[in-house]
Amino acid sequence: MNRQAKRNAVSIAVIFAVMVLLYLAGVFTWAENKAYDARMKTSARHRSPSEEISLVLLDQQSLDWAQSEFGWGWPWPRKSYAMLNDFFARGNAASLAYDMIYSEPSLYGEEDDLAFAESSRKFGRVIQTVYYKDEKSDKATKPIPCLEESAALLGNVSSLLDKSDRSVRRSPVYPVNGRKELGLSLSSYLVKNGSIDLESIPPAKEGGMYVRFTSDISRFAPYTAKEILSSEIKIRELEKKYSASELEEQINFLYDNDEEFISPYQFEDMYIFFGLYAPGFFDICATPVSSSYPGVGVHLCQLDTLLQKDFLRDLPEVFVYLLALIFITGGFLLGASISQARLSSLILKTLIMLFCCGAYTLLNYFVFVKGMILPYILPLASFVISYVTAIFELYMTEGSQRRYLKAAFRQYLSPTVIDELIENPNMLNLGGEEREITAYFSDVQGFTSISEKLSPRELTDLLNTYLSEMTDIILSYGGTIDKYEGDAIIAFWGAPTNQEDHASRAVNAALACQKKLSQMQEELTARTGKPFVQRIGLNTGKAVVGNMGSRSRFDYTMMGDTVNLASRLEGINKQFGTYTMCSENTMKRALESGCEKAFRPVAKIAVVGKKEGVRVFLPMEKADFDSCEKIRSEYDKALALFEKGDFTAAKKIFMSLSRTDAASAKMAEKCELLAKEKPDFWDGVVRATEK
Repeated sequence: MNRQAKRNAVSIAVIFAVMVLLYLAGVFTWAENKAYDARMKTSARHRSPSEEISLVLLDQQSLDWAQSEFGWGWPWPRKSYAMLNDFFARGNAASLAYDMIYSEPSLYGEEDDLAFAESSRKFGRVIQTVYYKDEKSDKATKPIPCLEESAALLGNVSSLLDKSDRSVRRSPVYPVNGRKELGLSLSSYLVKNGSIDLESIPPAKEGGMYVRFTSDISRFAPYTAKEILSSEIKIRELEKKYSASELEEQINFLYDNDEEFISPYQFEDMYIFFGLYAPGFFDICATPVSSSYPGVGVHLCQLDTLLQKDFLRDLPEVFVYLLALIFITGGFLLGASISQARLSSLILKTLIMLFCCGAYTLLNYFVFVKGMILPYILPLASFVISYVTAIFELYMTEGSQRRYLKAAFRQYLSPTVIDELIENPNMLNLGGEEREITAYFSDVQGFTSISEKLSPRELTDLLNTYLSEMTDIILSYGGTIDKYEGDAIIAFWGAPTNQEDHASRAVNAALACQKKLSQMQEELTARTGKPFVQRIGLNTGKAVVGNMGSRSRFDYTMMGDTVNLASRLEGINKQFGTYTMCSENTMKRALESGCEKAFRPVAKIAVVGKKEGVRVFLPMEKADFDSCEKIRSEYDKALALFEKGDFTAAKKIFMSLSRTDAASAKMAEKCELLAKEKPDFWDGVVRATEK
């Protein structure tokens, strides 16, 4: 073995040791979970759930129906669930699992509880719910005694949360800590089949079993509680008129002729789950396919996984290390084979590396679909790190040049633009391209009056302080500063590098800027003698971005209607007493890319020079959004009246909110003006009269 081969072997061994230590320390756990989630989310779109499972949801429509028909408030009387039991007993369903805990006696009295218990006992296949606070707890929240005794089994609804992000990827299989109950889904299986071979379920390395999720619980074609209960009521009416021998024929006749009637016979031998799905009632949890997945969906998917035997298995640990070693060796040898004298060699080998990463990604997904979980982050990280390590010496010389260019241009360009300039010198040419971006405009309220009170030096220091803090935040979220116009900041996301989450980044940056400005308020107010606040406008859409200007001097900038609307929205804040406003496009794209902020609707507006209106929203932190729930609810009612043209009724509601909500006060003024003018044509759009 020559000297170079020995050095390579030592380097490979060192990298392998480091990667294994990082793996054992859990450094890759969070990223590995997200890679797992991506595979699950993608594969979930192509899975067809078992036809043996059905779901009944108590939704808002059912609540409204029950209130209207029977005067039932929430909680419902337990006799309603007795009706559900009777309905599915008629159809000879395999089981009926309630994903809710009846831990307190009925508000309608003991007879109400006994009716539910008696119907459960008669059916003989009802599973009630038990809940443990955590995996170690031995204290359970259980149903009241008569319901516990009448149930065929109790099902544990406690979940196994991954420590890295509190997501549900696994569900319990074996009872732990002396508990008797299986999970709700396994209890359902046990009620029908009498036994379950737990040994046949592949265990996850962190406990429980991996659950194959569907993309949405709607894939199980759920029914509403209203549909089931109204059908049971119709059957009970038939029972009064027909004998037992005639009843089935009449039920079938009704099913053929009444579109709203659900026949109990279609649920024969099926596993039924009952859960809450009304706003504010149902529990949600983070899963690989959604950050707000209904809790009952976890049980549905666990049973679906069991019935279809679509299990997932971990790769044995020894093969994980072997896979990492293979990738480290391959990545290092690929990097070491680069010709230092030719840039094309680097490009070619990098393309090969990317191709290998892509090929492994496809293999990883294919194997996942077939039931094996290959590690994703560890092999690819090992491959990339070993590749980069092998060419580090080559890049030492070029790295000094890069540092020089970054130092020279960082005062003028965004770091992302500098990186693009280094990699692609053609960017120094004039020209542009159309991209979807999110544009950001901010302006300081009343800055003219502020500047008149300050000396040039004081004004310069003030602006530098303000602009530096705001700029740092914008750049930290990956934004590109377009330009400064006095106190105004113009920026954008989505170019020059592609950012799929550009809208989410822009919204997060805008709220972070407002938060930082609030923290600076005492200092800035002391310097200016008045509150120092900024207005921000955001809009998402197609725009032309690129180098604009003359052949000798140009800027990397943006232009187009998308940009103009963002600028107008910044100014529109004045008409609503708000400070951060975004378009509906920005809200939708932000939420699509996983933005965790909330958005409060303001109105539908048409800016100066435009006829068509756009809906605008106030981006908010979730805590602030939740704290103003009553105001939002009333505002939404008033806004609906406003858009219908009922200005008097809308004004009344807006006025009631005006003391605590600036937008309501402004809308009340608009209502008063419109009520006087009585427009001949009204389309619900607020038309701006100034920029």
